[in-house]
Amino acid sequence: MADEKRKKLIQLIHVGKGKLGWDDAAYRAFLNGGWGKESAADMTGNELESALKAMRKAGFASKPRRVRPEEKGRASAAQLEYIKGMWAVCARNKSGAALLAFVKRIAHVDALRFLDAATARQVILALRDMMAKAGFNPDTSEAVTEVGK
Repeated sequence: MADEKRKKLIQLIHVGKGKLGWDDAAYRAFLNGGWGKESAADMTGNELESALKAMRKAGFASKPRRVRPEEKGRASAAQLEYIKGMWAVCARNKSGAALLAFVKRIAHVDALRFLDAATARQVILALRDMMAKAGFNPDTSEAVTEVGK
């Protein structure tokens, strides 16, 4: 585990080098001046942490990676938009409150943002059935017309 943390610190230091716009000579001078090392690979864990701290003082700010809702198990934005679009086509009462009541009845959640991927699929399947009963093709959202009439 310590080796993994060390690799991450070295990686952050190299990212910081690029973000600060340092060339190899400036980077090596920074390491040599502060810690007497030519390379981050030669540094201990504590030295790497202090080097990263010094880089942050110099203006390097690493941004945390943004986690998408679907990575947390939540429904994707595409699923939510699909649900809203299908609702707008086939519902008699097209209000947001009516959609929330429908979602609560099917998925037992109080808001769309609480849907996970599996419950969003349940809502989508229920809406597809609703669209078919209302006379719409769920794949195209076009009204279904009977041939021969």
